Amino acid sequence: MTPTSAEGSEGRLFLTEEGAPRAFVIVSSARSGSNLLVSYLRQVSQAACFGEILRGEFPSKPGWDTLAGRLDLPESARELHRSDLTAFWELVLSRGLRRRRWVGAKVFYYHREENAVWSRFEAPDHRVLHLWRDSTFDQYVSRLLAVESGEWKAGDGSAELRVVFDRDDYLRYRDGIRAGMERTRARFGGSERFVDIEYRQLNDHVFVEDLLLALFGERIAVEETLRRQRGRPKLDYLVNAEAAEPFAEDTLSGGFNEA
Repeated sequence: MTPTSAEGSEGRLFLTEEGAPRAFVIVSSARSGSNLLVSYLRQVSQAACFGEILRGEFPSKPGWDTLAGRLDLPESARELHRSDLTAFWELVLSRGLRRRRWVGAKVFYYHREENAVWSRFEAPDHRVLHLWRDSTFDQYVSRLLAVESGEWKAGDGSAELRVVFDRDDYLRYRDGIRAGMERTRARFGGSERFVDIEYRQLNDHVFVEDLLLALFGERIAVEETLRRQRGRPKLDYLVNAEAAEPFAEDTLSGGFNEA
């Protein structure tokens, strides 16, 4: 299902035929606008949208205490996260649905990709929001800048930060992103339970508002926009721009330069 086809369905896409609540998961990769999508979803009054709570390292992160306090999770939840991620996810859903009609989280393609919890996302009571960024080159350079600067949200657009482009590393990266996208579409696509969203569409407020109305039955006046981490063209941030230039037009929709 495409995002535009969701328009006008008045929230039915996130309900069972009996009107029961739905769970949802954002499937994406880093530097794709997923934080912005989470912030939009958190504006829906009856939706709770958590972040990367299913990643392996999450119990050791500061966000664990916030989640545990909000959902009143037992101490055993930390071990459950390690030993039975599906059961942990069910616990989060059961606690979250006491207060909200919909509960969701964010997971990247490569987060515990062999774990059984991914099969749980295929169940009829789940919806998958697949967010992807067409330019793998822009996404890769954005990731380099974030790692180098330590700023994973938009930083100072005037900063003179420059990074080194590693051809082999980039080729592995873009192949991994393409594989993740194809795997997600093959596994979850082709049904009304799947919504495909491209990075740039998050800047279209009419699109976002129509999407939220279709999914949740609630129109939200959104105001945020994508903030680029740096304001200049991506090649400007590379020490060895000439090595990267053949790949600057790589896109998931249009294909890759195989040079």
